[in-house]
Amino acid sequence: MKALVRTGLGENDVKLQEIPEPTPGPGQVKIKIRAVGICGTDIHGHPSLVPPIVLGHELSGDIVELGPGVSKRKIGDRVTSETTYEICGKCRFCEVEEYSLCIDRKGISTKAPGAFAPYMVIREESTHVLPDHVSYEAGALCEPLACAVHAVIEQAKVTSDEVVLVIGPGPLGLFSVQAAKACGAAVVAAGISQDASRLELAKTLGADRIVNVQEEDIVQISKDMTDGYGFDTAFECSGAVPAVQTALSTVKKKGKYVQAGILHKDVTVDFDDIFFVREITLLGSHTQKPSSWRKTLELLDQKKVDLQALVSGELPLDKWQEGFEKFRKKEVIKLVLKPE
Repeated sequence: MKALVRTGLGENDVKLQEIPEPTPGPGQVKIKIRAVGICGTDIHGHPSLVPPIVLGHELSGDIVELGPGVSKRKIGDRVTSETTYEICGKCRFCEVEEYSLCIDRKGISTKAPGAFAPYMVIREESTHVLPDHVSYEAGALCEPLACAVHAVIEQAKVTSDEVVLVIGPGPLGLFSVQAAKACGAAVVAAGISQDASRLELAKTLGADRIVNVQEEDIVQISKDMTDGYGFDTAFECSGAVPAVQTALSTVKKKGKYVQAGILHKDVTVDFDDIFFVREITLLGSHTQKPSSWRKTLELLDQKKVDLQALVSGELPLDKWQEGFEKFRKKEVIKLVLKPE
């Protein structure tokens, strides 16, 4: 079968190659891939990536084969999947399902074959059945939604009395807006001039206010909306260094700052201001975990989030270069590739 493979660590080290069709092992299922979302890590790389590896970790499809010992899934199930392929199952993180922190973890598209291919195998426990009202294209976006749920609901524990900032209206930011609104919070979505259409979408998805930080004073806005205190929580979702400084400047004393975007570079911050003057809590949010997915599926069942709104279009897998280029140029929010 043809699969999109990262052959090296360079951004251009990606090729469509023939590889063997996989067979599910014990406890695994084989998925016929229907749609796969393009993520920035597919293009720019990921810290844990070990090439050569089949890319693609935002997926939906149908189970077509069961490995020995599978009992919870059946052939024909419409599913999406967590990114966890293998864990040690013994460490203190595995004991509490913090699989992303397991030192021996293998994730799809980094250390185990991903979904930019007609078929993929994954452990049964990582799969989740899609609600009937969720299309394959929308279902492929469950993974970035689960990342946002982890950041907003599990790490920051946003509550209904908060005013929060989400900076960076890409897919992660737009899903974070929806997750925060599902918590009942007031949400400000911020970006730069080139994000104008995405900020308008954020407003459609529930943001109480949108801000172009190149044209408006976000610090003053944070004070105006909070009786002079500043935002309760700020989520940096862009992975842009200037956005880190901007988001931090808006957080109130005793507030929370969550780094959800991948920065790929060092950042200089004023620790005296953060810890000594304002006593801000800094939080990291790394990918997702099983509880994030359970909460994600609950939100989907309750129709509290809109996945379809972020689907900008679809292309066959052999036009991946066109899809990657559209992503780089920010011509799309989420574009899905279809191996079939």
